[in-house]
Amino acid sequence: MVCYPTVGGSGILATRLGVELSKRGHEIHFISYERPFAIQGVDHENLSVHLVSIPEYPLFKYPPYTVSLASEIAQVSQKYGLDLVHVHYAIPHSVSAFLAKMLTDVPYIVTFHGSDVTILGRDPSFLPVNVMSLEKADGLTAVSKYLREQALTTLGLEKDISIVSNFVDANVFSPAEPFRTQGYSARQCVVIHVSNFRPIKRIEDLVEAMRIVVKRAVGIRLILVGDGPERQRIELLVKELGLQKNVLMTGFRTDVPELLRCSDILVLCSDNESAGLSLIEAMSSGLPVVGTRVGGIPEIVEDGKTGLLVPPRSPEELADRILKLNSDSELRLKMGLEARRTVLERFAVDKVIPEYEEVYRQVVRR
Repeated sequence: MVCYPTVGGSGILATRLGVELSKRGHEIHFISYERPFAIQGVDHENLSVHLVSIPEYPLFKYPPYTVSLASEIAQVSQKYGLDLVHVHYAIPHSVSAFLAKMLTDVPYIVTFHGSDVTILGRDPSFLPVNVMSLEKADGLTAVSKYLREQALTTLGLEKDISIVSNFVDANVFSPAEPFRTQGYSARQCVVIHVSNFRPIKRIEDLVEAMRIVVKRAVGIRLILVGDGPERQRIELLVKELGLQKNVLMTGFRTDVPELLRCSDILVLCSDNESAGLSLIEAMSSGLPVVGTRVGGIPEIVEDGKTGLLVPPRSPEELADRILKLNSDSELRLKMGLEARRTVLERFAVDKVIPEYEEVYRQVVRR
């Protein structure tokens, strides 16, 4: 399992997948430049981590990670007799897996997660070699229909791409007990946003929406969870708009399931999302969501049933939907229950892991 070790969606999903597969008796080897964040300080049976050695040399302005990664994949494949290599996020992992296969003949699968297709994947400096390594792959998967179509059209791929959704452990991301506490209908809402604070998340739109919301519902609170390049700018915006009493910025947190259980609505107002993992986590926790009608979000959130969708970059409409849910506790409860049911039927561990296992079986049988 090759992935980035960070807290971004591709790294979290890959780590969860490896852990769940190890529970099912598969022998899993993670290969990355650091131990994946989600398993730091935790040892799992049937699971090993191999760190890529990246040499430093005065000649190199940028260390050649792609080559070092390919060498580590090849060495681990030969030493442990791997049946296949599964890489998450194409850039540069698919090229490294291709090079390793040239040495070992071990097949590899690539899972697209988002910007590896929509942004980096189509960059002219990567495109020719990236596409070659993808066409040579033994299997391709994408986390949404939207992303599959983007890969086919933007990258010009001719290879078949299977859709295997993001997933969550519904026992970890579970509703508060009891599902809604006494007095739920009387109090005003806690709104939550969880992300890596990158520009594409458009957190400023949510803060602007809160400026509108608090004029009509002064008790509403917003929790912004996460860290990233936009955090300082968002902190300044919150202060500039005088929202310090209504907006709490927590920074990076490891207790996201607990924070979701303390919240009432999740908002994800990105310019684009391939398949927002935070949406599924919130829905599994019994929260209705307000999201933008972009990318793969409509594949997850059914407008009017599990949440409410708005156009991107529309703080006024975000505010309207937040106020709508704040004023109607029965609607929040109904949507939250339906959101939870949707996750159990489509995005739970026991639904998605067998789909990955079937992809593996098809590749290994060839």
